[in-house]
Amino acid sequence: MKAKLKAIASILCLLTMSIVLASCSLFAGEEGAVHDAVDNAMKIFKNAENSDAVSFADQGVLDSLNVYGVDANEFLGYCFKHLEWEIGDINLSGDTGTVALSVTNVNLGTALERAGEQFEEFAATHEAQELFNAEGESALVKKLFSFLYELIDSGELETTTADVTLEVFKNEDGTWDINPDNNEFYSALYGGADFSI
Repeated sequence: MKAKLKAIASILCLLTMSIVLASCSLFAGEEGAVHDAVDNAMKIFKNAENSDAVSFADQGVLDSLNVYGVDANEFLGYCFKHLEWEIGDINLSGDTGTVALSVTNVNLGTALERAGEQFEEFAATHEAQELFNAEGESALVKKLFSFLYELIDSGELETTTADVTLEVFKNEDGTWDINPDNNEFYSALYGGADFSI
């Protein structure tokens, strides 16, 4: 069971690390453009279930989820269902800068751990054996994800807030992007979860 949870956590980490944060500006001025870029990037996560966010993900990760019948959009939609953010100070110097960002979400590491505990109890039942015999391993993986989704929907999970500093850069076309190489940011997105392997 621990190996499967570790594999799922690894898929989760790879999936999110591969998302490209492309944004555009809605307001005049460089600070307004940066604010829009960060806000739009966060909306990609928040609206993952109904957006094309997974189109930016590593195809190998998507294939791994697909093997077990896990809908990547649905998975990300649940991960970021309770995601909230507040954009703070923006400091620019030429074509680079930093943005203070406060990120709130449920801790998905805790959610996975609790879903895993529920799954272990389920795995010891006759129902689990029948499910495996009838539909195979993918049905058990779907069951694990259903426990995760139910927990996220339940309102039982506490939220955590983390303050992070994002690095931003200006593209040649004048638009601004977030530097995605920021583990602190991804940890904050997942409510402080540590998915390091």
